Amino acid sequence: MKLSRCATGPAPELVLHPAMSVHRAADCCEAPLLRFHRRSESGDDDERRLKRREKNRVAAQRSRKRQTQRADELHEAYECLEQQNSLLKKEVQLLLEEQRCLAEALKLHEPLCPVLNSNILPTPRAADGIPP
Repeated sequence: MKLSRCATGPAPELVLHPAMSVHRAADCCEAPLLRFHRRSESGDDDERRLKRREKNRVAAQRSRKRQTQRADELHEAYECLEQQNSLLKKEVQLLLEEQRCLAEALKLHEPLCPVLNSNILPTPRAADGIPP
């Protein structure tokens, strides 16, 4: 690549310009416009970047809000299940107490029961309803 000063002429020489990469010498006088155009593109890039960041910020806020709502729902479900569990444990205790009382009542009844103490077995009935 041949480096030279900006010179207009018929030969399209390649020149390194501080604001641009490689361009033709004949285009040298357009360099300020190109630099301005690049700044404009850079501004567009900045604008797109800012829009993208804003969009991302809003999306992150929505995500955090959904996450908080989900955590709140889970906490409410947890409290409800804890309450149900507590009620069921009380019911189990009541049923165990009832079973103990019934077992004790049966134990007290067995020595006095005429059915259990009699040697006579009840007669079986026929399925057709006619006594034997």
